[in-house]
Amino acid sequence: MEAQEQSQTQTQTQSVIWSQSQIESQPVTITWGRLYGKNVKIKSLDLNIESFTVGRGETNDLILTLSDLSEKFLNRISKEHFVIKRMGCNLSHPVYIKDLSRNGTFVNGEKIGINKQRILQNNDIISLAHHSYKAFVFADLGPKDPLDFPKEVTSNYYIDCKLGSGSFGFIHLVYNRRTCEKFAMKIVKKNPLTTINNELTNLNDPKRVLNEAKIMKKLRHPCVVNLYDIFDKPDSMYMILEYMKGGDLLNRVVNNKRLSEKISKLYFYQICHAVKYMHDKGITHRDLKPDNILLATPDEDTLVKVSDFGLSKFAQNDSVMNTLCGTVVYVAPEVLVSAGHGAYTKKVDIWSLGVVLFTCLSGMLPFSDDYGTPVREQIKRGKFRFIGSSWTTVSKDAMSLIKKLLVVDALRRPSIEEIIEDNWLKDTQMLCAAERLMKTDSPEIENEENFIEPPAKRFKL
Repeated sequence: MEAQEQSQTQTQTQSVIWSQSQIESQPVTITWGRLYGKNVKIKSLDLNIESFTVGRGETNDLILTLSDLSEKFLNRISKEHFVIKRMGCNLSHPVYIKDLSRNGTFVNGEKIGINKQRILQNNDIISLAHHSYKAFVFADLGPKDPLDFPKEVTSNYYIDCKLGSGSFGFIHLVYNRRTCEKFAMKIVKKNPLTTINNELTNLNDPKRVLNEAKIMKKLRHPCVVNLYDIFDKPDSMYMILEYMKGGDLLNRVVNNKRLSEKISKLYFYQICHAVKYMHDKGITHRDLKPDNILLATPDEDTLVKVSDFGLSKFAQNDSVMNTLCGTVVYVAPEVLVSAGHGAYTKKVDIWSLGVVLFTCLSGMLPFSDDYGTPVREQIKRGKFRFIGSSWTTVSKDAMSLIKKLLVVDALRRPSIEEIIEDNWLKDTQMLCAAERLMKTDSPEIENEENFIEPPAKRFKL
């Protein structure tokens, strides 16, 4: 009897466990959006699948019939009129609406266009066949845009995840709501004080922020990051920049320990062309470092672009600059010697190029506090060594170029034109690859007077 009860209890327990297992295996349904009917006779409809189609056809998730709208309008509805998507039903992803109809799908009275899409936002009105026929109101049940973003920004761009941060503020991934294109939005705070080279300075003051925007607005080169939009607000400036999927050069070097000489050469050549373009325009970057060099794709062979012109300044060929700025390990000795009170020229960028090349080839810095003496003293004396196993596979021409760049006397450093003509860069295979990559982007514009600003680029300065 006892054995029978024990067996019965065990069977019941197994039954309970099996039921719990069945429950746990059921997919969790996430309602990520909702459609409310206006002229369409539905109260509300939950969106809880990744792709939701609407139209007259029987395969749609919402089938429109005479019970939903009048015959006059039903005749103008396509079998598949539009589709609403949210990838993986993930609330952190944007919601897309794609127009599948020749008669048109409209968002807030604006026609999307057949086989085109845009990003929906909360309370958008969806019209069918005519802009005046308001069919649905869309409710986004995902997280709302943070209140600290200006409405002018959020009405034009969907704010996604944070890509990075720094003393300037933050960088977010954003989507243009009308075109669905990805961009990087750099938020530059105007007021906070920050410390550079142990000195407290208002690095992000309004004048400096506006200076960065004005400089970037003037730049058009395949190896320079494009600026597409600016929203200037009292406390911050929101800069819409092209999105570089490959991240920055610093992370690329760190993740690979170091870069091969072949890839280092390809990247360095492109960086040099960006610097040449800036110097030809009378612009000195003053903060060239791997963090500010971005890669178009995660591939090895990829387009490289220089970014972050917050420390740049217009300078004529014979003029000098006397602001102490830049990141210490990449900064030229004359900047440290002057302590912000002397004078220095665009040759500071040449020194920084030497540090960048050294870092790419070895995965190490030529100057560091870890090497015994203070980093500032090492830089002022120009003392560095090619130590470590990584240098055993690097060519003499590469090391020779680094020695030319990291010369304390700025007058003895080569110009950017001389660097581009250096023996190390006379590599036919690399030159062909670089030319191919640089041609995939917009060409350099020689005559800015004949340049017509594309409609997508507007500047609020």
